[in-house]
Amino acid sequence: MDWLQIVLAPLLMVVGGIVTWIIKSRLEELRAIEERWRDERRKIYGEILDPYVELFASLKIKDGGASKIEQKIISYEYRKTIFELGLLGSDDVVRAYNALMQHSFKSVGSGRQDLGETMRLWGKLRLEIRKSLGNKKTKLNEFDMLRGEITDIDKLEKPRS
Repeated sequence: MDWLQIVLAPLLMVVGGIVTWIIKSRLEELRAIEERWRDERRKIYGEILDPYVELFASLKIKDGGASKIEQKIISYEYRKTIFELGLLGSDDVVRAYNALMQHSFKSVGSGRQDLGETMRLWGKLRLEIRKSLGNKKTKLNEFDMLRGEITDIDKLEKPRS
């Protein structure tokens, strides 16, 4: 019985150390993967947002600016980025992007544009990107994401019930 106590205590310490090392190693590996994904997501999110930022930045589009932006959106490179978004983007970002695009498709098809809804969906996409990049507990809403850029945003925001 004494020999069991003598052998068992060091053996448990060695096994415990090995298990601790394995867990710590796995956690570090997962953190490194998440960091790489965050960097890749940030790049993809920036590429997805780029034509829209350009569109909103050029409020007085001249010299075919709108068609240049449309060409960018229908380009192979942009479509490839959309594909990458579907693979690497967070679920909520992909859903927000899809909702914005579906709204745009329907607006073009019907010839009617609900600017308030478009801005809400644009803000929602940006909000979901913010959450995906680490601000999960943000208290901002869709319109808060746009207040610094759009002068009369309050006119577009529908009262909350």
